[in-house]
Amino acid sequence: METLPVELYQLVLAATWHADGLWGDATFDLYARGLPRDWGYLVAAGLEPLREKLAALKFTEPQVAWLAESPVFKNVKPAFFDYLRRFRFEGEIHAVPEGTPMFPGEPLIRVTAPLMTCGLVETLAIQLVSASSLIATRAARLVHAAGGVPVYDFGSRRAPGPDAALLAARAAFIGGAAATTNAAAALRWGIPTVGTMSDTFLAAYGNDQLAYDAFRTYFPGSGHLALSDADPVRDVAELRRFRGEVLSVRLDSSDLDAASRAVRAALNAYGYTSTKIMGSGHLDEHSIAALVATGAPIDRYAVGRALARVTDEEVRMAFRIAERQTPQGGIGVRGEGAARWPGRKQVIRTAAGDTLVRASDAALYERSGGVGLLVPVQTPAVPLAASRDHCARAVGALPAGVRAMRDPDAWPVSLGDGVG
Repeated sequence: METLPVELYQLVLAATWHADGLWGDATFDLYARGLPRDWGYLVAAGLEPLREKLAALKFTEPQVAWLAESPVFKNVKPAFFDYLRRFRFEGEIHAVPEGTPMFPGEPLIRVTAPLMTCGLVETLAIQLVSASSLIATRAARLVHAAGGVPVYDFGSRRAPGPDAALLAARAAFIGGAAATTNAAAALRWGIPTVGTMSDTFLAAYGNDQLAYDAFRTYFPGSGHLALSDADPVRDVAELRRFRGEVLSVRLDSSDLDAASRAVRAALNAYGYTSTKIMGSGHLDEHSIAALVATGAPIDRYAVGRALARVTDEEVRMAFRIAERQTPQGGIGVRGEGAARWPGRKQVIRTAAGDTLVRASDAALYERSGGVGLLVPVQTPAVPLAASRDHCARAVGALPAGVRAMRDPDAWPVSLGDGVG
């Protein structure tokens, strides 16, 4: 049986709403409730994967049959299970373009659809957008810290499964990663690939010189060779016969500053002045910033765990009801379990800050020079490279204080008339 695309409690809620006739439309906001202490912004990502999942969302006959036979649904009438058999996502989605920096309380996505539909897509929305946005933000911070030195995504092995790895590679590229080791992401989206000889490859030969010879025989144009952790300077000496052919060497060390200086000196001594050093080893934006500050001779950074294991402990993404449609019109929803601010809203951005306004008032603010960030989601999707370029421009346009690696300034977010 295929995996159910929702959580059980969401089906329980939907069955209750269905039985009570709550079939009208509602508007839900997806937003971050906070940011990690050292993060001044959140890069929106995962919107296109969510759109794809919603377009394909359905319940199979075996799934519906299992639910109908489950004791928890014993009092539910057959009409609800017929509803599930016919279910397709039919709603209106507004979202900020992927790569847009956002702030707590601002909707990244606004979904208007039947109440039951909104309830059934909550988990997908939070899973895809939360994970992607966190990784895209981390990538943007890594790129900022590297100060123009390329950052490569090496996170796939650290991700909790192939689907998560694929999603992470996509998000990291939006955030500014120059390339990925994930072959599936390269195949699907054309993301540039990168790869090096591994420590396992060296160990399999039991002799580094034999391993280098074999690698150069079959992959003479790759040129990315791994240096051993134990004695990387010795390994540089073994590369002398490949002079002019070694494009880069990967250096994994707990003290990359000292190790990179020693390897750079050895490379230069043997005439490898154009060979690049790729630094790796549990790197994050803070360790990269420190290496850049000391002038460590590292030409590219390979980042694994920091791009695959970002949690939303402090961001706490929420998908909450903001408005319900009634015969009298749209009614803003307040209280526990509702969105931070009721009603259908738009985010207006200017150079001075953001204003959260009623969607019906957005045109007034836009005529005054503001830009409404939430736009209708349409097909075909924006090319991934365009989202990456947008992220670089939009994050780069933020004040330096907001982009700071530690203790960032807060970007001004105010409420327009009628919001609050």
